Amino acid sequence: MLTLQEKLTAAENRISKIHTSTDHEISKLKEEVKLLKTENEFLKNNSAQVRADIDHLNENLTDLSNTLTDVKIEVRYLSITLFDINTNLRETAEILQHHNNSMKNINSDIANNDRKQSASLLELGKQHVRFIDDIRNTTRTLKTDIDQFQTDQWRLSASVSSLELFRNNQTKCDQNQEVAFTASVTSANSTWNRGTLIFDVVITNVGNGYNPSTGVFTSPISGTYVFYVTAVEYGGHFLVIDIVLNSVSKVRAYCTNSASYQTGTNMVVLELQKGDSVWVRYDGGTGFYSQSIPLTTFSGYLIS
Repeated sequence: MLTLQEKLTAAENRISKIHTSTDHEISKLKEEVKLLKTENEFLKNNSAQVRADIDHLNENLTDLSNTLTDVKIEVRYLSITLFDINTNLRETAEILQHHNNSMKNINSDIANNDRKQSASLLELGKQHVRFIDDIRNTTRTLKTDIDQFQTDQWRLSASVSSLELFRNNQTKCDQNQEVAFTASVTSANSTWNRGTLIFDVVITNVGNGYNPSTGVFTSPISGTYVFYVTAVEYGGHFLVIDIVLNSVSKVRAYCTNSASYQTGTNMVVLELQKGDSVWVRYDGGTGFYSQSIPLTTFSGYLIS
């Protein structure tokens, strides 16, 4: 019994301790509940603010969505524009490439034309030089011809004067004293190079002083005579001939070879005794030229 009472006392003590502990726990829990209510009230107040912030954020999100939609539209428009720009760039690149190819072709054509023009200019320069040389040669030939013409003109003037004197003296001379001749060759000879030039075709032979077989004139009477020779060289070969009195050269005719078929002439007035001989003798060159109407002739006549 005592033991049971002790156990009961111990159980009551234990229950008392449990009550004390439970009260303490309950008090603590009440405080915690109160704290939780306070926090809950704070959270409710906070929740309203958060909800307001969320609503504001939703509004901002809506605005952002609208802005994003506009941006997407702009991006789509810019994409289309960029595509067009890329297309235009490709077309521009193709055009530029075409222009570059055209420029290359043009530059190539210009280079070819420059080469051709340079070659043409060089050829024209050579032709110009040749032309100038031809002009100079022609000028020299013409100068030679002019000099020869002036000489022939002077000799012809002298011959005309002599003929005039001869005509004036004709009236004073007896018919038996008339002496005059002209002889010629009527064909060319490319090889003649020595001796007497025989004028075998007689045109005039008053007084019969000229011998066409020998080419020698023999004065039938004493007096003053005029002799005149004209010769044409053969095809660019010069020719030199003399009028000879009794084997002595008196004057010389020269046919230059500066061009083909050049003429040489000369005239002389001689005092002859009866029986003196005059002829034309070779001195240099090769051949002579004439035609059916004579070009190479030998003439003489008595003037007093």
